[in-house]
This record gives sequence, C-alpha cells and structure tokens, in this order.
Amino acid sequence: MPTNALPVDDAGSLRHAYIQSLAYCLQACLLRGDRERARRAWAILIRCREVNWRTKWEWGLLFLSSQDTDAPGLASQADQVRHVERWINTLRVTVRNEEKPSLLHALILYYVKEGRYRQALEELETYLPSYPYLLSASLHTYAGLLAFYLAQPASHVRQRSPSRSQQHLIVPGGDGSPSPSSSPRSSRSPSPPHAPLGWDHADFSLMGRAKGWFAKSLEIDEKEEVAKEFLRMIDHPAANDGPQSDSGDDMGSERDESEASDGSQRYDLNDEYEFS
Repeated sequence: MPTNALPVDDAGSLRHAYIQSLAYCLQACLLRGDRERARRAWAILIRCREVNWRTKWEWGLLFLSSQDTDAPGLASQADQVRHVERWINTLRVTVRNEEKPSLLHALILYYVKEGRYRQALEELETYLPSYPYLLSASLHTYAGLLAFYLAQPASHVRQRSPSRSQQHLIVPGGDGSPSPSSSPRSSRSPSPPHAPLGWDHADFSLMGRAKGWFAKSLEIDEKEEVAKEFLRMIDHPAANDGPQSDSGDDMGSERDESEASDGSQRYDLNDEYEFS
C-alpha cells in the first residue's frame, strides 16, 4: 500500500484490492488486444470515487491508442488519431500547469509513432513559446530533432511503414525522469548520425530552426547531451568522419524504441494503485 494512504477498515481494504485488480485487468486486456474487456474495465474504473481519471490520463491514452484489429485500417487509424488528440486537448484545459508539458510530450511521441513528423513539429512550435512549455528542455530538444529530420532531403527520409503502427501500443517514453504527472521526461535519443547523405541539399531554413531549438534547450538545461551533440554536428558537419548513415535512422530509432517497450514500463500500471 502506498505510504501516503490512510488506514482503512477491512471493507476499504477489500475495495482497494478490487480496484487494484481491475487496473491490472485493464493493462492485461490492452496488451492482449482485448479491447472489449479493456473498455468495460476502464468504464468501471472511472466511476470509482477513488480514481481521479485526470491524474490517470496515461490509462486513457493507452486505451485510445491501442489498435482495433477488426476495424478498417485507414478509417480506424484516422479516427484513432482524432480520439487521441481530443483526449489530450481536453485534459490540457483541466490539468495543472506543471502537468501540461507532459501531455504535450505524450502527444508528440504519438505523432512520431504515427509518422506525423511535420504535424509534431508544428504542434511544438505552437506551444513552446508559451508558459509552461518554454521551461521544458526535452520538448525543445524534440523540436530540434524533428526540424533536423525534416530538413534532410525527402529522398533520404525514411517513411513510416503503415503496418508497423498497427502492431504496437503507443508508449510515451522518457529517460527515467519523474513520471508524467509531475514533470516531462527528458528526451532520449541515440547518438547523432554522421553527416547524412545529401547534406549539401538539406533545407537550411529548417536546419536553422533546429539549431535554434537545440540552443534554447541548452539554455534551459546545459546537461542536455542530445541537443549538445546535434548542435555540434550542425555547426561542424565536416568533423563527422566515418561511414554515412541513413538520414532516417535517428528518428526511426526513436520511434522503434518507444514501440519496443510495453505499457507497464512507461505507465507504471504494475505499481501499487494510489488513491486520489
């Protein structure tokens, strides 16, 4: 039982155990692709007075972003994106300011998973100049990564395979920093690639924007190593000796890494349920 939980009587303990088991059931159903049972479990959970669904928004996001295998592919995917956007944008109105960057972080990772890189960058550029998003180094780093990726020649940008996104659940990721309810997770990315093919033909307007976002990220947090390395590569592209790499590898690796993890890692659904 959480250390902040108040002593309860036997009836309360039984109810606590029931809610905890229902949370485990929700997670198991989502991982197995059993959307019908997951839907019923979620419907019961959000009606329990102990469950504050606004602080457990990760559960709803995990549910909405799971794939409906018996629905038409394109229609289902388009509807799913709209549902996720509506869910997160609705929560933005009600959550505390310190939780808003985490919601934007989750939405950006969802767009990346779906291959909507330009939409993700536009979303970041809309919100980053305003409080509280302007205080998040990781969000500025993601803006830089997306701008850097999109600046590369279209012929070398690896496109998302439609079938890939229908095999996994959305998993907003991070690097082990505080959970989404308290602060956005720091960005995590592999080391920057060597100077990509077609570097001379890159969109230098986007590359300049990427440089600006990386520089801003370092102003906020000088320990943001990803921003530091990409900024160095933009300033000194000739210094990156060695074999050239596919320009889509880093953004693809970022998406692959998020898809490779299960919901229990990212959402802590296996942790003890905390009463609101």
